[in-house]
Amino acid sequence: MRWLAIDHGTKKIGLAFSDELEILASPFAVWPQEHERTLEGLVRLCREEGVQALAVGLPRHKDGAESATAHAARAFGEALAERTGLPLRLVNEHLSSAEAERLLRERGVKPDKRKAMLDAAAAAVILAELLEDRRAKGIPPALLG
Repeated sequence: MRWLAIDHGTKKIGLAFSDELEILASPFAVWPQEHERTLEGLVRLCREEGVQALAVGLPRHKDGAESATAHAARAFGEALAERTGLPLRLVNEHLSSAEAERLLRERGVKPDKRKAMLDAAAAAVILAELLEDRRAKGIPPALLG
């Protein structure tokens, strides 16, 4: 199943895709958050890329409670799911940006490039966690479960 993961922000969104076999989670792009225009672009992207399911990062605090921006991320994901007809999975994104920063630093990405790539890398971290959870539960790539 091909997933599109979104790291939702008020100014930018990070995007990442999985492969059909749900093995890899790859950063794709960082787009400006322009609400309606962004949603329209994502609908086209989902169609062009053969996306079969959506994963949107849901901001939570360390204790698991939703952060102040969780409502906006949920609403954005639900609006995209409604427009595309694709199933939506909300994924805890606690510390995804910190993990993405660490991974980019370990791979030797220069600080100026890291900043530009961070949101897409965070989306890939969110997606990798979802894919790992699915594997741990024994859910085959062709099933939504």
